[in-house]
Amino acid sequence: MVLLMGVLIGMHVFTLEGATDAWNALPKVEATGTSLPAPVLKAVSLEFDGVVSDYLFLKALVFMGSKIPRAGQRFSLTPDEWAWFDNLLTVSVSLDPYFVDPYFVGNAYLTWDAGMVKEANALLEIGAQYRTWDWTIPFFIGFNYFYFLQENDKAAEYLMQASRTPGASPILASLASKLAFKAKRTESSIQFLEEMIKKTDDESLKKLFETRVQAFRAILALENAADAYQQKFRKRPLKLNDLVDKKIIAEIPNDPYGGKFYLDAEGTVKSTTDHMLMPYQRANRQQ
Repeated sequence: MVLLMGVLIGMHVFTLEGATDAWNALPKVEATGTSLPAPVLKAVSLEFDGVVSDYLFLKALVFMGSKIPRAGQRFSLTPDEWAWFDNLLTVSVSLDPYFVDPYFVGNAYLTWDAGMVKEANALLEIGAQYRTWDWTIPFFIGFNYFYFLQENDKAAEYLMQASRTPGASPILASLASKLAFKAKRTESSIQFLEEMIKKTDDESLKKLFETRVQAFRAILALENAADAYQQKFRKRPLKLNDLVDKKIIAEIPNDPYGGKFYLDAEGTVKSTTDHMLMPYQRANRQQ
């Protein structure tokens, strides 16, 4: 048994060395030159445009594989190399816009490693135009706007689009309304949630959305009252009680989540509870 193990180990080492030599002998893909424009490639490839799309994507993968850094290090590509990689993926999906892999690979590398968030979103936009049944494409666009670009308004727009797609997680509607509220689009949040209430058959989810709508309606009423206060007195109210004292509103509405509304230092209506989270999320967080 010991002799057999020794023979097997020796064969393994010999084979591994041979495989390493063979890998080193392979030609390395370099980011040189430019790909032909997609319309030209589509014309010359005839009915084989899908094959050409696969080839370009494979070429991009092989190139990135040759650039994989050691553990703990980041990709060290030049701007021209990143642009070449982005161009390969863009031409690939232009030839076959239903091919999903280039979207995922491009979004992963171009955002986190290259810092080319706008380029990644431009790539994903092609997928959103054709893969209309796929909620993940607008979700990634929305995430990129939120996380990398800090544009809550655009993030909410794409998350709303994703949430309307059949098969999308219901939580996307909650996230979309939250971001729309952060972008000071309270009225849009209400309209969106009312649309989701009409479409959902889940009674528990419907109740959660209805509670959210109640909270947003109360906030919208206070926002409108604060604007009326400013128009009348040429200054913003310092606290919500000012609206009652000056008879702009009869009383401060109740927060359906159990908290109290107030004005922060920037004059934004907020609540003492984190009412933007759904009830079961708050319960899980407390646990």
